[in-house]
Amino acid sequence: MSEETEDKKQLTTSETITAMAHYYRAEVVRSLTWRQRIDVTTNWAVGATAAFLGFSFTNANLTHGFFIFALAITYILLYVESRRYRFYDAYEYRVKLIHQNFVFNILHGYMDTGPYAAWREALAQDILHPEYKISMLEAMALRIRAYYIFLFLVLIASWLVKIMLHPKTAETWAQYLEQARFGNFSGGWTLGFIALFVIHLFVLRFMGQRLKMKGGRDIVHAWPKGDHRREEKSPVSTAPPSGGSGWPTNPED
Repeated sequence: MSEETEDKKQLTTSETITAMAHYYRAEVVRSLTWRQRIDVTTNWAVGATAAFLGFSFTNANLTHGFFIFALAITYILLYVESRRYRFYDAYEYRVKLIHQNFVFNILHGYMDTGPYAAWREALAQDILHPEYKISMLEAMALRIRAYYIFLFLVLIASWLVKIMLHPKTAETWAQYLEQARFGNFSGGWTLGFIALFVIHLFVLRFMGQRLKMKGGRDIVHAWPKGDHRREEKSPVSTAPPSGGSGWPTNPED
C-alpha cells in the first residue's frame, strides 16, 4: 500500500510578495472590467433617454403612453446596472482589502507574515465563499442616487409636457386631464401613477443616501485603524458563510 504525502512548503517573504502582487493585479483588472460594464450600461440609459425624447416630441401622433415604455426600458437598464455594480463592489472589496493592508504595510516597512493574519484570513474566506457585499435593492438605491434619478425625472417631466402639447395644446386643467387619458384609464389615474412613481424614486434615493455601509469598499475602512500588526488567529473555516448572498461562479455579463 502506497501512502501519498503532501509536502507543504512555507513560502518565503519574497515568494509571498510576488504571488500577492500578481493576484492584486488580477483583481484590479476584474474590478476595472466590471466598472467599464457599469459605464456602458449608463451610456445606454442616457442614449435611450435622449432617443425617447427626440422620437416622442417629433411625432405629434404618438400618444403619451409611449413614456411608459421609456420608463420600463430605463428601469430594466437600472436593474442590469445594479447587478453589475454588485459584482464590481465585491471585487473592489478584495482590491481595497489588499491595498489597505498588504500594500499599506509594505510601504511602512513590514508585512503580516503570519498564515492567519486577519486581513489574509478575510481574503481567503471571501475567495473560498464569494459573496455580494450589498443587496440588489441597496445597489439600485445607490445607482438611482448617482445617475438614474436625473434620467427618470427628465422622462417624467417630458411626459407631463407631452400631455400638455399633444395632440393639441391644453389651455385648461380639464383639457389637460382629458389629454392625459390612457386607454380606459382617466387622466387622474395617469397623473396618480406618475406621482407614485416619483415618490418611489425619491424613497430609493433617500435609501441610497442613508446607507451607512455603501458596499464592500466601506467595509474595508475598519481594517487599517490602530495597530496593523494583527495577532494570529485560528485557521480560516471551510464551512459556508452563515449570511450574505453568494454569486454565480461564471456570471453571464
